[in-house]
Amino acid sequence: MKLKKYAFCTKSEKETFHFGVQLAKNQYKTICLVGDLGSGKTVLSKGYASGVGILEQVTSPTFTIINQYEKNEFTFYHMDAYRITNEEMLYDLGFEELFDKNTCVVIEWADNIKNAIPSDALWITITKDIEDKTIRYFIIKGNEKQIEKLGESRLC
Repeated sequence: MKLKKYAFCTKSEKETFHFGVQLAKNQYKTICLVGDLGSGKTVLSKGYASGVGILEQVTSPTFTIINQYEKNEFTFYHMDAYRITNEEMLYDLGFEELFDKNTCVVIEWADNIKNAIPSDALWITITKDIEDKTIRYFIIKGNEKQIEKLGESRLC
C-alpha cells in the first residue's frame, strides 16, 4: 500500500484542538502521533475525543499508559507509548484488544511501538515553528482514501 502525505498547520492551541475535532469527523480508527514534548499531541487527542462525543475531561495517559472513555456503544482509547520499552509490555496491557470495530485509538509517541501498529493507521508528525512557538506543523501520512478525506493541504 502506497502512503500519501498531507500538510497542515495551526496557529494556536485552539486551532490544534479543532483540527482534532475535524479528524474525528473523518472516523479514523487509529491515529499515531509523533512529536517532541509540548508539540501538541495531547491537545490534538483532546480535540479528537471531543469530536467523537466524549464529554468527560480527557487527560494525558503518561502514567496510566492507556485511558479509556465510553460513549454509548463506542470506546475511545487514548494511549501514551512513551514508556513502552518492548512489545511484550504491549501485550501485557491488552494492546491488541484495543482495535475493535466500535473503537478508535489515538496513540501518542507511536513511533516507539511502530512495529505493533495496524497497517491502516493514520500517522501524524507534529513540529513547532522555530520562531513562533504557537504555530504547529502537521505532516500526515495515510492511504489514499484517508488523505482524500482531509481535503486540501493548508500551510501557514
